[in-house]
Amino acid sequence: MKSMLWGAMGALLLVALTSGHSAKAKGFFIKPGDRVVFYGDSITEQRYYPVAVQTFIRTRFPDLHVRFVDSGVGGDRVTGGWAGAINLRLKRDVFPFKPNVVTIMLGMNDGSYRPFNKRIFTIYKNGYRHIIQSLQAHLPGVKIVLIAPSPWDNYSQRKGYPRNPHHRPGSYNDVLIRYSNFVKKLAAKNDLLCVNFNSALVKAIKAAIKINPHLATRIIPGQCHPGATGQMVMAQTLLRAWDAPATVAAVDLNAADKSVVQRANTTVSHLAVSPTQISWTEMDKSLPYPMMTLHASWPQFPPMAAGWTGPPENMHAVNPLAAMVLKLVHAYRVLDSESLRVGGLAAGHYQLRINHQMVGTFSASQLAKGINLARYNTPMMAQAYKVMRLVWLQTEYRFVTWRNYQLSLPRLGDAHVQKLGRKLVAAMYKNMQSMDAAQYAAAKPLPDHYNLTAVK
Repeated sequence: MKSMLWGAMGALLLVALTSGHSAKAKGFFIKPGDRVVFYGDSITEQRYYPVAVQTFIRTRFPDLHVRFVDSGVGGDRVTGGWAGAINLRLKRDVFPFKPNVVTIMLGMNDGSYRPFNKRIFTIYKNGYRHIIQSLQAHLPGVKIVLIAPSPWDNYSQRKGYPRNPHHRPGSYNDVLIRYSNFVKKLAAKNDLLCVNFNSALVKAIKAAIKINPHLATRIIPGQCHPGATGQMVMAQTLLRAWDAPATVAAVDLNAADKSVVQRANTTVSHLAVSPTQISWTEMDKSLPYPMMTLHASWPQFPPMAAGWTGPPENMHAVNPLAAMVLKLVHAYRVLDSESLRVGGLAAGHYQLRINHQMVGTFSASQLAKGINLARYNTPMMAQAYKVMRLVWLQTEYRFVTWRNYQLSLPRLGDAHVQKLGRKLVAAMYKNMQSMDAAQYAAAKPLPDHYNLTAVK
């Protein structure tokens, strides 16, 4: 009976290795040549979920040529804000990039941080419809993704409204949920994709409260702006809605008969087996997905200083908030499965090295069951983090160009200086686009040499 059970489990594992999404999943929402603009308020301007999404696509699809621009600006509403009225915002911050994919997340500011107000809600509804109509009129065929506004945290923190002169009971997220329901209906009416950041983060916060109430408050510090870990949840939610594949690579070997049982999204060569070790070479088609906050503590808001590259990763340290949240949302199972299974080994323990780098020591039973290499410090993960740094650098370059130069041009009275300024901004944007090439080069997988050695 026990052998039959193990046989069934083995069969299920093989099905999982071969039947899941591959890195060339036809159903992935983003296609070659797409140009993506992330549009929104300060939560988009934080740049964390756009960078996480771009990093995933660069590492999982290293040959997929796609461009990304973050056009989120603090305080924005469906009618615009300090950076300009909505028509100016679209004309300056969206249309010139000729996107064929635009994500929209607005609502946090639109509710005015007070109990539900029908007049304010009507402005939101009419303004949102105007944005969709403008995008479709100026960008024929554009794919628009509506994102329900991320939550105001009334779950791990104080319940209420930031602005409530009449002291009405309730919570501001109740207002945002009403706004989210409208966004969902608007998307359905216009045959658009809708992604709900609100429900995804609320679910994560409620689960985190049961484990560690103090850490739960750090998912959305200050109740409004999700930190980088909270935005990783948002990125995962968007990528799932886009049918992102979970599999980085999958390899199933058998040491007893020296065979490659199964593989997915990779090739295996030079398999050699001796009584004390087994070695092989893999040529994966993807890199693992670097979890931005897992080995570094990113601030809630990136510094305004030009050229900030973020905190360095310490692969030997784990951010407890990120570890808890990523486990709660099943991040590895959903987006980062890099499985290695080696059966037929003699009982004992084995050291795994990749490109001579020590990865860990595993028992024969662990290897027979399978391990997820995306959870370990590997040469592939180090390469993936380099890609993430290049993505962040490009996003920061866009931010500095836009906020420090382009938005300042209208305040310059001299026509000649304005003309020179526009040329400078155009040259900077051209340089920003050229940064794509460095990301493609860094994301190109390399042959990796594996060695499993028996520990005496």
